[in-house]
Amino acid sequence: LDQPIGLPEELFSELYFRHASVAGFQPGESVKGRDLLYGILLPSGAECCLAFANAISGSEEAFTILMNRKAEELGMKNTRFANSTGLHEEGLYPLLSIFPFFYNALGNEEFRKFFTTSRYTTSPTDIHPDGITFVSSMFQSLDSASIPGGEILGGKTGYTSEAGLCLASLALINGREYILVTAGAAGDHQTDPYHLLDAQNIYGQLGRQAE
Repeated sequence: LDQPIGLPEELFSELYFRHASVAGFQPGESVKGRDLLYGILLPSGAECCLAFANAISGSEEAFTILMNRKAEELGMKNTRFANSTGLHEEGLYPLLSIFPFFYNALGNEEFRKFFTTSRYTTSPTDIHPDGITFVSSMFQSLDSASIPGGEILGGKTGYTSEAGLCLASLALINGREYILVTAGAAGDHQTDPYHLLDAQNIYGQLGRQAE
């Protein structure tokens, strides 16, 4: 995770064309792997996804093969990843059974730490001598992480016009952890965060049932 990983200029061209979410790293910058992971999980940085995929597998295509192989190992039927960013492509249908992937990832202590972080400042680089401060897109949109009987510990938001507002989240309610994955909420980045409101509503019902 402390290995420096480069972000070549050609990595950015399609992301700019497709108006993909980026974390703020610049072409030619070299950053630590852990900073890329925080850039993926907190501000949904597509450039971080591509750089990490290239570092692990040599290309996004090769990394996608690993993603689909892992999905098959986890029994994720009717699931096919077409890229590392989640940007829409024909033949991409990951959300039909994303829960096993998420559940498996939470078993990794490093991932859990990243996933439940609300704010993080990256290591300094030549381009960003003070680092970049990331704020979780989920926590940034929540008035409060508190829910009846507990709190929302972490979450990863997502949006495309085809998938709607999506959220994979983790909560602690009355001493027990719950995972919730939702997709297809109405709205976009300019509307109310209906995916977060859905999560608060569902987690709230669980908390009130135990009262």
